[in-house]
Amino acid sequence: MPNVSQTEEDLEVNESGAETRSVLQIARKVAATIGIDFFRAIAKHLATALAADGVLIGEFVGGQAERVRTLAACLDGEPASFEYELAGSASAQLALGKPCLCRSGVQTRFPSDTLLPQARAQACIAVPLLNPKEQALGLIMALYRRPVTSLRVPKAMLDIFAARTAAELSRKQEEDLLRESEQRYRAFIARNADAMWRIELEQPVPIDLPEEEQLERIYRYGYLAECNDTLAQLLGREKAEQLIGSRVEEVAPLSNPSIRDANLRAIRAGYKPTNVEMNRIDGHGNRRHMVRSVWGIVEDGKLERIWGTNRDITELKQSELALDASEQRMAHLLETVHLVVVMLAPDGAIAFCNNYLYRLTGWQPNELLGEDWLARMIPAEERSKLQAAFAGGMVEADVPIHFESTLLGPGGRRWQFAWDSTILRDMEGKVAAWANIGRDITEYKALEEQFRQAQKLASIGKLAGGVAHDFNNLLTVIMGYSVALIEKRNPSDPTYAALAEIRKAAEKGADLTHRLLAFSRRQVLCPAVIDLNGLVVDADRLLLRLIGEDVRLATKLDPDLGLVRVDAGYFQQVLVNVAVNARDAMPHGGSLTIATSNVEVEAGSPDSPGVAPGEYVQLLISDTGIGMNEEVRSHLFEPFFTTKELGQGTGLGLSTVYGIVRQSGGQISVETEPGKGTSIRILLPRVQPEAAPARPSTVETVTPNGTETILLVEDQEAVRQLTAKILGDLHYTVLEAENAARALELAQDGGRAIHLLLTDVVMPGTTGCELADRVRASQGGIKVLFMSGYTDASSITERIRVPGFGYLDKPFTPQTLAVKVREILDQR
Repeated sequence: MPNVSQTEEDLEVNESGAETRSVLQIARKVAATIGIDFFRAIAKHLATALAADGVLIGEFVGGQAERVRTLAACLDGEPASFEYELAGSASAQLALGKPCLCRSGVQTRFPSDTLLPQARAQACIAVPLLNPKEQALGLIMALYRRPVTSLRVPKAMLDIFAARTAAELSRKQEEDLLRESEQRYRAFIARNADAMWRIELEQPVPIDLPEEEQLERIYRYGYLAECNDTLAQLLGREKAEQLIGSRVEEVAPLSNPSIRDANLRAIRAGYKPTNVEMNRIDGHGNRRHMVRSVWGIVEDGKLERIWGTNRDITELKQSELALDASEQRMAHLLETVHLVVVMLAPDGAIAFCNNYLYRLTGWQPNELLGEDWLARMIPAEERSKLQAAFAGGMVEADVPIHFESTLLGPGGRRWQFAWDSTILRDMEGKVAAWANIGRDITEYKALEEQFRQAQKLASIGKLAGGVAHDFNNLLTVIMGYSVALIEKRNPSDPTYAALAEIRKAAEKGADLTHRLLAFSRRQVLCPAVIDLNGLVVDADRLLLRLIGEDVRLATKLDPDLGLVRVDAGYFQQVLVNVAVNARDAMPHGGSLTIATSNVEVEAGSPDSPGVAPGEYVQLLISDTGIGMNEEVRSHLFEPFFTTKELGQGTGLGLSTVYGIVRQSGGQISVETEPGKGTSIRILLPRVQPEAAPARPSTVETVTPNGTETILLVEDQEAVRQLTAKILGDLHYTVLEAENAARALELAQDGGRAIHLLLTDVVMPGTTGCELADRVRASQGGIKVLFMSGYTDASSITERIRVPGFGYLDKPFTPQTLAVKVREILDQR
């Protein structure tokens, strides 16, 4: 803020000085940039210098309607892009070379402008970008989401950079025009049906020499510098590159009298444009009739180069071949696209295949042309289906057909193709050929199959989670009431043992539902500090059953191994998945070794690229299997990637391993060679020991209670009634709600303080997380305990790490509920 004693003139001086510094700073930053980098740099730095919410540099372009196209834009500090019609916009007057200055209400002033609402602009300052003829090429516009009190400085800054920006835009447009012109020229030459060529001379030929001497020098010094494929094909080649650099005698031999005569006529005309009809034998031994056009470039009385075209007029002389000429042009077009083209004679014999088919499949023309298409390229099991499709009235009705089929290559290799097939008729309306255009969908079909398998897994996972959810609610009620009844019985009571068996069965059911939840990946991660050696030892028996008797399992465990923080259940899944993958790599037996050790990674360690320096625990799992090549190794952790046969694997095992390791803060790498086995190396950060929390016994003799008020939200009536009874017996005040709407009514009662929200995570119409947010808005400081038997872990994992939040798995016992409620209430 300026000092109150400063005069307005002082303020203007200060403002001018700041403006000059900003201009110099921007000028330095963009000095070395050109093209699109220049526009981006100007937009970014002007937005900062002007404190604008956005800066747009646009170009006026035509079409069906004049519009503005973004060259560069910066909105909220990020790159942006806009394209909008000029009519009715704030930019319209800029196209007339006038600035646009609007301190406020710009959207009201230009209601048809589509840019302003997108940028939420309230004010704008824009100046046109003029070429030397004072024609508007584009604009620079600063946008503000607030009214602007003064436009002088922003306007001045935009004016300063408008000239350089306009010059850069002019240069860009000139380059675009030049590039388009060059492309049009190249396309014209390459795609022209006439044979086009250019002869260069190593030494200029004086045009005042005798005609025979001129002709001799043209052939002595001349070579083919440029031509198109049409000329190459005329001379028996496929591509122009095969001819470039050839001597004139090689492409136009004087032994052909018509060629010699045509050359002499051009010399006699002084190399002015001449047309002469000639004929020659083409590369296939056929006589072709042509009109050759020739003109020479003469400078200072010397011939520098010769341009020419050869137009084949054989088809004009032989009208019965007109259709063939059309087919040749079409064939030339089809050679430029990545589609297979197969032309069939009316009897089904292959008449033509484009080069893309040969390149894709490896077939050679002499292996296909003249052969029956169905017998040669379609598997036997699909031929009857295609014959029926072709016989379905297509010839009579001229109705194209669309179908999919397998395409056979040499050696029986297969591709999947989608075909469009139609008939071609001759001038008399008779069927001349069948045209089949095919698109390779092999990769698409493979992806489609992978997607179907992923959907199947997702459906199974969803079903498993849903079953677990329902079972957990039932088990909560069974376990809760059985524990309550056990507590009221003496062990000598005959019913005590029966109730204990009910509880034991409920606990086994709970273990089953947890397995279902792990399969459906709806389990909340519970990392803890563990000894990795113990995890390996515990998994030893399971791994032995998985890998089979023909694979030897060996462990090399460091007795001084450090501790890591992981979810033990999930990390056991890592061991299982890697072991199963190793077993499949050893179909004839072998050995699997699991080793642990402490390692220290130093900065820039070549053995651990991308791993942060520090202390780690290393888990090394090695097998003596078939190994992998580099191509397979590079895709190893990609979802759905598998080297197994279809139906033998999903490709999800190692991608799951990768996700668990990375989620645990670790790194994973693979060393492998074909025939030399595979080693998977996992590094986990080493952590310090923590005091293990006391694990509650099956039946606690002391149950914590309290007097706080608890809002209980549970849509399952039996679970709600049980939970309310347990909490009520512990002297808590319990407010019951069967759904979120009722819970909000109770929470918004201003005369009641609620200390804890105990809510199910999965409920009809809303989620426990959404309800918690709304309840906390009306009950500041309320603590939250989520409970669920089925949930998306990602929805609550971050929340329950914050004090005042907790999570309770279903099913739970009265003692577990009591301890968890007290734990959350006592948190600060």
